[in-house]
Amino acid sequence: KCDFVITLNSEKYQELTSILEESVENMRNVVIQESLSDKFLVAFKEQVMRNDRYVISENAPTPEQCIGCLVKSADVKLQKLCSELQEGNCQNCYCKPMWCMDCMGKWFACRQDQRRIETWLSSKAPCPTCRATFCMLDVCSIENI
Repeated sequence: KCDFVITLNSEKYQELTSILEESVENMRNVVIQESLSDKFLVAFKEQVMRNDRYVISENAPTPEQCIGCLVKSADVKLQKLCSELQEGNCQNCYCKPMWCMDCMGKWFACRQDQRRIETWLSSKAPCPTCRATFCMLDVCSIENI
């Protein structure tokens, strides 16, 4: 019998399982914990799906690949929709869609105070391209008509 231990964080575990040709079986008593970033990304996506959509007409050029991961197509657009009246207001972003929802969510999470996770959902971040300030209410999924 050969016992060995592999220690992976949940992101690396997901990455590993996506590239293996065989399925990974966990022992019954093993629990794969989601990282804080994974949990935030789920909440980010849920909020974006509740936001208004950014509509692209059928004769408009198709969005390019995400410049963050170069795997998925760009599927979100920053568009000021919130009604923030506080200091550090959200701004209009005039960039074309260049990011997928996963990469935008990761970007947003990385720009938050890592010691104050309770503020992440109500915080702001700069657009990765033009640096216009946005909040989660300003991230719109793209819809083709």
